[in-house]
Amino acid sequence: MAIDEAIFLTREKLGYNTLRLYMWFPSGVSIGRSQNIDVINLNKVRELGYKVVKRPTGGGALLHQELNEITYSVTLSTENPITRLGLEESSSSIALGIVNALEELGITGEIRGLGENKKYNLCYLRKGSSDVIVNGRKYSGSAQVRYNKALLQHGTLLLKFDPERFVDVIKTEYSVEELKEKVGGIFDFYGEISLRKIINSLIKGFSRTLGEEYFMGSLTEEEVELALNLYHTKYAGLKT
Repeated sequence: MAIDEAIFLTREKLGYNTLRLYMWFPSGVSIGRSQNIDVINLNKVRELGYKVVKRPTGGGALLHQELNEITYSVTLSTENPITRLGLEESSSSIALGIVNALEELGITGEIRGLGENKKYNLCYLRKGSSDVIVNGRKYSGSAQVRYNKALLQHGTLLLKFDPERFVDVIKTEYSVEELKEKVGGIFDFYGEISLRKIINSLIKGFSRTLGEEYFMGSLTEEEVELALNLYHTKYAGLKT
């Protein structure tokens, strides 16, 4: 989270936008910036050894399990046409990167469209305009924040969905069986696909969506310095 926020806060000084893809080691639970810690079962989270963090973006609580999910962050300057759109339309436009990536893998997905106002604790139950749906199940959701001359969108792509563990750590009124009908992951229905192939598909998918050529790069010195500062002053501890 510190790295994503650092990229976001320094974006206007760079000459390019950023797509960052990562996984969680160890597993973690993130909550949206407007949520309180009481939406999760903190004792269970601690028992399992998971980390807890509050995102700079909104949305509901998420369990990010090792090897079960790829997280993305897209950081754009206000010069990109997408940032001139409203929240729902811009979120959906960016999430098309996931749809395009799935298409590269031979999987047909679609953007849900207009969301609803009910704010469930568990993010995958919230119906957002940028949800990516495959065969009636949500495979990806996202949340966005804007500041000055930049936009940051966080999102996920589920590889495997473990509803039992989600229910263990996030408070929800839905049963395991009900969650299975609403949420899914690539490996659950399409078998094991190599991470290299999925990551390459995500890079191509977002490149098509954002209308930009891509190159592989590292964090700048300023991004690293700011990320370390944010880690120590903001993200290393979570008030309960």
